[in-house]
Amino acid sequence: LPPPPPQREREHSVLMRNVSLLFVAFIALYHIHPSHSFSLVPRFPSSGPPAAQRHSGSWAAPILKPPSFACHSLQKHSDLCRHGRQRRIARFAGERMQVDASGERKGKVCVVGSINFDQTVYVPSMPVPGQTLHGTLYTTGFGGKGANQCVMAALMGAETSMVGMLGTDDIATITRSHLDQVGVKSEWVGTAAGASGVAAITVSADGENHIVVVPGANLLLTPEDIEKSRGAIQGASVLLLQNEIPPATTLAAMKCAKGKGPFVILNAAPAPSVGERWQEGEWRDVGEMLGACDLLCINESETLKLTGVQVGEGDALKVSLKEAAAKVAAMGCPRTIFTLGAAGSCLVDEAGVETIVPLNDKPAKVVDTTGAGDSYLGALAAYLSFGVPLVDAMSKAGRIAAITVTGAGAQTSYPKGDAVPADLRLPK
Repeated sequence: LPPPPPQREREHSVLMRNVSLLFVAFIALYHIHPSHSFSLVPRFPSSGPPAAQRHSGSWAAPILKPPSFACHSLQKHSDLCRHGRQRRIARFAGERMQVDASGERKGKVCVVGSINFDQTVYVPSMPVPGQTLHGTLYTTGFGGKGANQCVMAALMGAETSMVGMLGTDDIATITRSHLDQVGVKSEWVGTAAGASGVAAITVSADGENHIVVVPGANLLLTPEDIEKSRGAIQGASVLLLQNEIPPATTLAAMKCAKGKGPFVILNAAPAPSVGERWQEGEWRDVGEMLGACDLLCINESETLKLTGVQVGEGDALKVSLKEAAAKVAAMGCPRTIFTLGAAGSCLVDEAGVETIVPLNDKPAKVVDTTGAGDSYLGALAAYLSFGVPLVDAMSKAGRIAAITVTGAGAQTSYPKGDAVPADLRLPK
């Protein structure tokens, strides 16, 4: 054949170059998958240790090595992910959620949340409106969902940091001393003019409780305070949050951790409402909040308020939990733990698979359930920070919570030292 004219030769050269570029782009994209809604992590190995050595669990996904022309640029991205402590939470078959519990990050838990002082009265039964009852006991103690969870993690043996706000009253003074005594790093607990948070708690003879919280200084914890504590947040293995501080601050903390290594657990308690009153605990955008966490933990009443699904009983239990988890996933969070009281807990993972974790060591007598859910979350975070697989961590945390309900108060009932059974102690 005669050689093509110069014009056609140029067009043919441009066409082949474009085809080559498209091929390179396709190969690059094929070997990258989202580890979260806001980050990209390579699927092929880097020059560092394999994931099985850097995380708990196993690496079961097939790995395809990209051609050499794509590997050079993507290798740099992998190094950035590793040294920048990016999360690696896969969405493909064969690999489950993983928490970075390696190196300097191992055993570190950061809690951003409320710090309260509890005043508790014990009564034979819950009063009805207009009724006056004689109580049987009055106690005071340290509380707040954030502080409870942080203290439980510290008592378990995790290296914990608390990010919160106290007032300028005597409660603040004794609370700081208490946090130091139990081993919580409190340098990121600020001071705001006014009263510290308090909670008025009524406990009936069967162990059930009613709680009224006056948040005080907790509402003065701001996104600017989160920026000051960036090092503690981003250096943790697990970041744990609740809904007793302004949601704007909670969101800022989750965004601070985004793509920086910590596994983010949001305990949506108290159950949020939707609205513009951030200072009163309303969520402006549910998707914005849930999309920023890796794991949501809610109880039955919080499930109803957040998803509209009533947790069922018997055969209807799994069906209702799966329905609720699907709604949570649609709102942005890939996996949910449902705490079910004496029935244990249930995990619905990113694949929609539900795992019921029963409570095998049921307490002989329930004295006070105050703070039991917080002890569960604190213990769960501690276990995960040491590389304990999630379902195992749930089972152990449930047993820890079962111990706490046999004593009075929140933090005063939390086990420590020899009171923690040998098989529930953190791994070395």
